[in-house]
Amino acid sequence: MNIAFKAKDFFYPIFTILKEHKKQLKASEVAQKIISELSLERESEFWGMVRLKLKNRIRQASLHLVEAGIIHTTKSNPYGKKGWSLTEKAKKMQINEEELIKEISRILRKKASKSQDKETNTNTFVPKVIASRKKREQTESFSRNILLYGPPATGKTSQAMDIAIKILGLDKQKIKDSKKALRAEQGKRMEIISLHPNYHYEHFIEYVDSKGNVKDGILKKIAQRAIKSYEQNPERPQNYILIIDEMHRAEPAEIFGETISVLGGDKRMGEDNEIAITLANSGEVFSLPPNLYIVGTINVAEIDYNTDSSFLQHFEMIPVYPRYDLLNLSYGDFLKALNKKISYYKGSDFMFGHGYLLQSSKSLDFIRILNHQIIPTLSYYFETPELVREVLQAALDEAESTNGLFEVLENELLHLEVIRVSW
Repeated sequence: MNIAFKAKDFFYPIFTILKEHKKQLKASEVAQKIISELSLERESEFWGMVRLKLKNRIRQASLHLVEAGIIHTTKSNPYGKKGWSLTEKAKKMQINEEELIKEISRILRKKASKSQDKETNTNTFVPKVIASRKKREQTESFSRNILLYGPPATGKTSQAMDIAIKILGLDKQKIKDSKKALRAEQGKRMEIISLHPNYHYEHFIEYVDSKGNVKDGILKKIAQRAIKSYEQNPERPQNYILIIDEMHRAEPAEIFGETISVLGGDKRMGEDNEIAITLANSGEVFSLPPNLYIVGTINVAEIDYNTDSSFLQHFEMIPVYPRYDLLNLSYGDFLKALNKKISYYKGSDFMFGHGYLLQSSKSLDFIRILNHQIIPTLSYYFETPELVREVLQAALDEAESTNGLFEVLENELLHLEVIRVSW
């Protein structure tokens, strides 16, 4: 079963399906039609995983098509649940698959070039969300909404904490342990949550209990504290931050609900395009202050296909990928070799993060990590044990630190296992 599809492989299928139906289709309907026409082994025990990865590739393709002006979702439906449709330009296109891929690549390169030229030709580049704050001295290094994305174990949560330290100004104070100082801010100027499938709007914004009382969720609580600081000193309010970890494990658009409308930096209180909304349960008028920052993390290999692209557009997307230059990283050359091969077969979203091997060589149980973490994960990525063995053995042989020392074999239980063949 070949599942080494790239996003561009789905440009034309999405285009042709939407053109044939001449109406909006739900994203799930488009994905189902595309997957149903692929020649794949649906009886495989890995079919559920394969289908999810295919949906993720289709979602990535849709983002490129939106950026290229080929498809869009309706403005009256910001959550995108009514589906996708072709733009007027795309409806007139008479084009084959090869021509479509070339045209999209040309459009995206042109847009990227214009963006780079605009930044280069400006004497001082100031991000949009910063430029609107002419009278206030705020944290100029960060956008109001940040999303750290990348493969698992690349340090996204740790980087979110480092960002929080800087946003709250703890790095500028005479503090020996800024991380300890950050922990002391939890429940005050910082909140951190980890999403999961049972985390919903009621936990995040508000809900009405059995007695009819409105109970505030985490976003509403920290927003109220930030608003109080902003109203007391609009020129230089204290900064607040909400860290949302593991955003891929839930449906962020559903959790944020109507507050998506006030997320944008220019929609905050005191900005030129300030917006206030009425909350569904309490009927209260709600807006976000400019001194509240939201930082989220997402594992792209595990992202739910239903994660709304219109929601993601409110965030500055910062990639966090494996690093091989860390001083306490053992077998870094092996990790680099392995990720190179995974990227070839699956794409960079499925690489292993440096967190798997971030220990000294003396304390690291390398074989245990290979057998109980890396091999099981590779078995989900690839459809046959033969391919898992080929990829892993090739990486072990290629890296100088592991060459000739380890071999991937099939044990008595017919499971793959790495053994040391030389000391």
